[in-house]
Amino acid sequence: MKYCQRCIMPATRPGLRLNAEGICAACLWYEQKKTLNWQEKHKEFQDLAQWAKATSRSPWDCVLGVSGGKDSTWQAIVLREQFNLNPLLVQFASSDGTELGRYNIENLVKLDFDLITIQPNPQIAQKLSKRSFLEYGNIHKYAELALFSAPFRVAIDYDIPLVFFGENPALEAGDQNSGEGFDATKIINNNTLGGQSYRMWLEKDEVEEKDLQLYRFPTEDEFHRWQGKGIFMGYYLNWSGWENGIFAIEHGMKCIEADYKDIGIHYKHNSLDSDNGGIVNSMLKQTKLGFGNATEFACYDIRAGRISREEGALLAKLLDGKCHPRYISAYCDWINISENLFWETVKKFRGPMWRQEGAAWIITDPIWKQVNCPEDKYLETIIHKLDTQKKRTQDDSLVGIV
Repeated sequence: MKYCQRCIMPATRPGLRLNAEGICAACLWYEQKKTLNWQEKHKEFQDLAQWAKATSRSPWDCVLGVSGGKDSTWQAIVLREQFNLNPLLVQFASSDGTELGRYNIENLVKLDFDLITIQPNPQIAQKLSKRSFLEYGNIHKYAELALFSAPFRVAIDYDIPLVFFGENPALEAGDQNSGEGFDATKIINNNTLGGQSYRMWLEKDEVEEKDLQLYRFPTEDEFHRWQGKGIFMGYYLNWSGWENGIFAIEHGMKCIEADYKDIGIHYKHNSLDSDNGGIVNSMLKQTKLGFGNATEFACYDIRAGRISREEGALLAKLLDGKCHPRYISAYCDWINISENLFWETVKKFRGPMWRQEGAAWIITDPIWKQVNCPEDKYLETIIHKLDTQKKRTQDDSLVGIV
């Protein structure tokens, strides 16, 4: 396995770019952000806000796509308190959503915001998730289109000129970028969606075109007639998912109550609205690509200096791919397949970085073999170290802006 020489992201990540020194695009962007004039970008964002207020023919100035998680609360309050915007929150609610996710979205509304929740036909969602898993090894591939489509659809229908999303994954995670760093209308071409059309999910006698309207991303013609803008907030405001999480918790967001080794990540404030999309899918990602959510978020921690590269390697070793059987069982029940079929399907997607030793599958030349990785017992020390850094004076300051 080949890894970024600064963080621990492997080259198996789709769309990841490494430079001649072996540094990934996400690490380079993190360093570049230190040189940017964030006050100037803040002013540009303020100009966008004023344009939206002057242009909107709706009671709302902008649309914000939300899940109720760590970023949603920070985004909504920043838009209102810092930029004097009246956002309409739009949630695409997964049919496999959790009670925790429902609590957190209600908590966000109680902070005095309007919300439109869009939930697709659950029978169709179950069929699409089943196909998504069996054909692509990705539980939520079918829903990715809808997550980005829903805010645009609402903005077009209500004649609201501005749609906000959080960070641009092409910049923050190092994925392939096919447009300007601020322009969310081009997200259809990024690695996450890969230019896919809702028509790929049409299936004779199972799913018809009328069943997929909520999954239809706007066409170029629709964007042209709308004449609005889709913006990644993280391009203009110095984005920190870590600080956003602290801010959301301070404003009432609840985190998952589970052991770190049950959920495969050292954060309990991530992917709260769907166990399948966050926990099971992370296990599938590790099977296919050799890394899961522990690696993903350890990279953010390493870049920010919260932990060392060696400590990140231990998090990846002990947490990546971990998924308690109760999550597998619940997903199989939801899409009505046997657990035997589930594991047979997982086998089909196992990546070439794995080798079999007896009954066990082992990653060939993993990051924890390439660095001076701490002993396994050090895991709790690392997690305690991160938890300690979260404790700070609680106030209502809007962290992470400049």
